[in-house]
Amino acid sequence: MKKLFFSLLLLGVFFYGCSDPIKPQKGDTQEISDLKSNCGAGDLESCANLGVKYALGQDIKKDLGAAKDLFEKSCKGDNPTGCYNMGVIDRDKKDYKQAIKKFQDSCDKNFSQACYSVGVMYKNAEGVDQDLDKSAELFSKACDLDNAYGCLDACAFYKDDAQGDRALPMCQKACELGNGAGCFNASDLYFTKYKNIKSTIAYSERGCELGVGLSCSNLGFLYAEGKAIHQDVNKAMDYFKKACDLGIKDACDNYETLQSHLNKNSKSNKKDVGDSKKK
Repeated sequence: MKKLFFSLLLLGVFFYGCSDPIKPQKGDTQEISDLKSNCGAGDLESCANLGVKYALGQDIKKDLGAAKDLFEKSCKGDNPTGCYNMGVIDRDKKDYKQAIKKFQDSCDKNFSQACYSVGVMYKNAEGVDQDLDKSAELFSKACDLDNAYGCLDACAFYKDDAQGDRALPMCQKACELGNGAGCFNASDLYFTKYKNIKSTIAYSERGCELGVGLSCSNLGFLYAEGKAIHQDVNKAMDYFKKACDLGIKDACDNYETLQSHLNKNSKSNKKDVGDSKKK
């Protein structure tokens, strides 16, 4: 069954709207009905998922008290999703010690988002002393469990720490999981550390496709200068335009410069043709 979890800030007091959160109600959707039935039969993942529905008010009346009850029930049964969601509640109440305990318990059961959350707490010194190495280890574990943000944060940590060989696989996986910043960092490593232009272009193209303006701009430079690959002014302009549309001001300036250059060449060519005809 698909795991559901939430990360929204929970504010205010818990209101207990219904005495039994798994009691069937008129108007329940089939999904809600199935979650209630399965939770009642002892499926703790269904309890946790139903709790998320209550917490977010998805297909059911929002009831944070019911959500908390369901998370506690699933967590006490060693369900990692329920423990993670209890950690979210504790964290948002700024009870960091309880939050990290719940997150760590969930992480130990290989729930990727929980590992990432523990990593963030070690990074930000929330409930624990700051430990960036520990944070990076947890981000790496989250990455191993296919958490894109874990991959990106591990990539950034090892890259900033000049550990390119450790950073690159994390950057690549973040990219593979659809994180454009991971693609950008992979392309940067390939260009600056490994001098691999083919891979630089491949990851820059993917980053550009995923909406990273700097990736588009870097491609524009590579094609405009023609130092690392063949020069192609038209491709350079296309990439500068994409980067400009994504908010990269320098790319806008470069696009205008190339456009002006092309316009001057066009006028010069027309003038040469006209002078030739007169002769």
